[in-house]
Amino acid sequence: MKAIGIVGGVGPTAGTDLANKVFRHTDAHRDQDHINLFLTSCPSLIPDRTEYLLGKGEDPVPGINFCLEKLALCGATVVGIACNTAHANRIFRRIAVPEGIELVNMIDKTCRVLGRKYGKSRIGLLGTLGTLRSGLYSQYFEKYPQLELAVPSEQTCMNVHSAIYDSDYGIKSTPRVSDRARLIVEDAVGELKYAGCSAVILGCTELPLIFPRPDSFLVDPTDILAVELVRATEPQLLV
Repeated sequence: MKAIGIVGGVGPTAGTDLANKVFRHTDAHRDQDHINLFLTSCPSLIPDRTEYLLGKGEDPVPGINFCLEKLALCGATVVGIACNTAHANRIFRRIAVPEGIELVNMIDKTCRVLGRKYGKSRIGLLGTLGTLRSGLYSQYFEKYPQLELAVPSEQTCMNVHSAIYDSDYGIKSTPRVSDRARLIVEDAVGELKYAGCSAVILGCTELPLIFPRPDSFLVDPTDILAVELVRATEPQLLV
């Protein structure tokens, strides 16, 4: 029997947000109609991905590998990692995927959706400094020459990073999204819209928490990953 696995703990509620979106995209009319799903949330084992990419932190790969092994033992056959930055080549290419598991690449799937949906367009990107400085999305955009990737000003990028990480008002630090973090991210979206972007990628799994009901201008990689996890297990149940 196929089952979904989620590597959480890479954002305080990113894993549960992905799980909720899996449930939302499943055509189920009773508990038993849902796809079996296993979620690990082991933040003590997975150091911060951005700090690692910026040369300031420990390697998160061993912790991610540990979670994948546990998910395999539980019976997961298709796994997603609820973190954009964990998909940077310096991390993702070294992940040891257990036999019998398919690891879905969230960034690849997101860029495929954009490639199908848009012709010649400018697409904005918001995310952590680790995601932006590693060139994570730009590597995948090379497959879609009709798309131009745009980021906000350096100051805005730093502000968005603070909206995610700040110990007082950052999304990772508060039980609910603070007004200050929300305003920073909304202003960043506005900056990219003013710059002529046709859409903006919410390129950190914390950012969709600000927009529980995003409009068509906002691209949520977590939601795209949820769709692909359902498609890879029980495609007939995909909503």
